[in-house]
Amino acid sequence: MTDSQKFLRDFEKFGYCIVPADDRAELDQLRSDVRDVLYDQLKVKSGDVQNDLDQIHRHCGDSAEIDRLRLAITPIIAEKSMANRRIFAAFRSKLTSLVGQDVLAQRVPNVVLQPPNHPTPTELHRDAPANSPYEVVVWLPLVDCHDSKSMYILNRESTRTALDLYRLNPNDAEAFEGLLDARAELVNVPYGSALLFWSALFHGSQINTESETRVSLNTRYKHLFAPLGMKDPFRYFEMLQTTELTRLGLSFQRNEDM
Repeated sequence: MTDSQKFLRDFEKFGYCIVPADDRAELDQLRSDVRDVLYDQLKVKSGDVQNDLDQIHRHCGDSAEIDRLRLAITPIIAEKSMANRRIFAAFRSKLTSLVGQDVLAQRVPNVVLQPPNHPTPTELHRDAPANSPYEVVVWLPLVDCHDSKSMYILNRESTRTALDLYRLNPNDAEAFEGLLDARAELVNVPYGSALLFWSALFHGSQINTESETRVSLNTRYKHLFAPLGMKDPFRYFEMLQTTELTRLGLSFQRNEDM
């Protein structure tokens, strides 16, 4: 079995995989761009990029300031760094094997900054059914993420168990918490790799009790012709790439040919 075959088998079985970048240079450039945008906003001199991101909390105030910083840098990163294209290029082989060659990308990737003891981690949730179940989510840490500095996920079987439990006992929070304690998988994702997961999986994060900030991006890709879910395609997605055949077909449908 080839590495590609194993990846596809594991992704279908578990709903997620941790994969190394195909193109580390694209990833390094993206990380450098994000650091530059952050430090420009903070008006602080930068140094080693890994340390700059790990220790960014030293240049910020309270959690409200962190949230304002995140909101300020998100559109800048999306535009300046061409984040969606760089992420797709960095993990092209795995993403193409999942969504194909005609690709829609989330228009503005999400930026997450979680310094030590930040009081609002990402609550347990899943993207689908609001999002399309034909999407793959890319969670890309720009620092080494481990233990509480990382995130947790419920694999395909555990997500199904959680949904069954909720439907039977929608008001039993204790039972649901017990299931999370037993089934949630805390992933360790070093810089240079990404967590690719199916949009229907439950996931979230804990309060970061490590001494470093978690800096990550997350974005979504899907096939151009796959169902969209409930998201407005014109506001939420942009066309990343199309094949020659698709461009001919789209031209035909616009009555530009024939």
